[in-house]
Amino acid sequence: MATSPEPASAPRLHAWLSVATCHTPNPTADGEQVLFLSDETGLPQVWAVGTNGGTPLRLLPNDERVGALHAAPSGTAAILAVDRRGDEHWQLQYLPDVRQPTKGGRMLTDRPAAIHLPGGWRDDGRRFVFSSNARDGRFFDIHQLNVDRPGELETLWEHDGWTDLVAVREEDLLIAERKTNLDADLYLVRSGARHHLNPHSGEQTVTSGTLAGGIVYVGSNPGREFCALVRYRVGASNHEFLREYDGDVELVRASPDGQFLAVVLNRQGWSDTRVYAIATGEERALNSGQRGVVGSLRWLPDSSGYVFDLSSTEGVDVYRRLLATGKEKRLATSPRLVPVHLAPPRLGEFRASDGVSVPYWEYAPTPPSVRGTILWVHGGPEAQARPSFSPVVEFLVAEGWRVIAPNVRGSTGYGRTFVHLDDVGLRLNSVRDLSELVGRLVRDGKATPGRLGIVGASYGGFMVLSAATRYPELWGAAVDVVGIANLVTFLEETGPWRRALREAEYGSLTTDRRILEDFSPIHRAAEIRAPLFVIHGRNDPRVPVHEAEQIVGTLRTLGREVELLIFEDEGHVISRLPNRILAWSRAVEFLDRHLTPRA
Repeated sequence: MATSPEPASAPRLHAWLSVATCHTPNPTADGEQVLFLSDETGLPQVWAVGTNGGTPLRLLPNDERVGALHAAPSGTAAILAVDRRGDEHWQLQYLPDVRQPTKGGRMLTDRPAAIHLPGGWRDDGRRFVFSSNARDGRFFDIHQLNVDRPGELETLWEHDGWTDLVAVREEDLLIAERKTNLDADLYLVRSGARHHLNPHSGEQTVTSGTLAGGIVYVGSNPGREFCALVRYRVGASNHEFLREYDGDVELVRASPDGQFLAVVLNRQGWSDTRVYAIATGEERALNSGQRGVVGSLRWLPDSSGYVFDLSSTEGVDVYRRLLATGKEKRLATSPRLVPVHLAPPRLGEFRASDGVSVPYWEYAPTPPSVRGTILWVHGGPEAQARPSFSPVVEFLVAEGWRVIAPNVRGSTGYGRTFVHLDDVGLRLNSVRDLSELVGRLVRDGKATPGRLGIVGASYGGFMVLSAATRYPELWGAAVDVVGIANLVTFLEETGPWRRALREAEYGSLTTDRRILEDFSPIHRAAEIRAPLFVIHGRNDPRVPVHEAEQIVGTLRTLGREVELLIFEDEGHVISRLPNRILAWSRAVEFLDRHLTPRA
């Protein structure tokens, strides 16, 4: 397919996409360095910086992306997770000495058809625990390997379902068997014995967990709307609520000395960090001057503080915070600053026709340069639009577009009831939320029917296609990135390890097939009026590329305006910088061409 000439705004978009993200900090055992991931070279790789600051240094170069990083609790080693061409079939790579960053890297696993999800190190720094679906592609078991003898694999937990390792401490393992994305059974494995910590009926979410002094601390919602800070003791008859908040506990991390818990809360999308003293129950807030979203947090080995990443409109950076002073120091940031400093988005809400309050974020350009309005729909659906760094969104705002990021019913972050308002047969209610949000924007003078753009990735792509088929009169252009066009073929062809979890949300192929067919945009494609631009990665294991090919083929048969861009070396996430530049340059040009009135 021939490409359009590069729009005049392309260099400005390139500048936004070239702002590197620095995240997933891990201190080394000696406390002298902090390892982290950065896409400074155009693809996520492992870097190191001094705990007191300095110039970051890239460690073991990889031709593929690094998806996870675990520094050893003793010695100088680290383990990385690396996939191939975006396929998410993660393999474990061993870096024996971070002080010699270009030497000695070797693969610990070599099963390209299997996924290896890193869990954590034993305290000896030689044994590493992880989960893998090598036995059966549908299921994840827990294994342990010794980095000196990786071929001698020990299976610690076998289960016909999705099992992941939540935490490791000394010889204790905290394991979750996930029945859905929102329901898990939690087990402590000690001296070979399994202790079921949360027997329950109904649903119980576990967002994060940690171990301290043989006691388990988690973010969970037994009998509650939001995930609280909960303690479990082996042999106790029930859990203990330590703290409840008006938002979810998303991260819990125990300090190495077992005295403190770092707790990260989701408060209406913003992160709120607390330090909880285990002995006294006292708590204090330790937050950045720059508001944003904390994605990862690790304690320093001497428990004097912790490192964390923070995503905001200024980028994604790595910080160190000391407990004694509460002050923070930025350790790693992009050498290229954001081209324009934008105000954080404003949180609004509207009341849907059935009385449900639906929140949304508004990114407002500076008047009088408003060019139009674009809805940006998040994926998931068990996810949330949050005020984190989004270079394309911020570019659009800087160019004069108003961007609205809704959290339609079914989004996380607003309680147990809200997240289930789109399940199975209720799905179209969330699509209606988009239509009614547009109605609110039109009444407020912030949108014009027929001249709105809509963009979404993954489940957000499904929402784009659903909105384009159900409310075709509203949209002037639509961009679908790795989206679902046909719920039946999606469930049949998605990675086998995902199907059961996805059926819990969308409906079963066996019992809900009629609903899945009725709600699939492919069967209403003739209703689409808006020009459509579709982006996909050939190696996507979550939403197979067949979804893009179906909707594009159908629209071309109907004679509709549709463009398709497939990347042969990408999967569900477009990771490589040249590909991101091409994809979003084309998408932005497409939106501009169809939404900007011409003289």
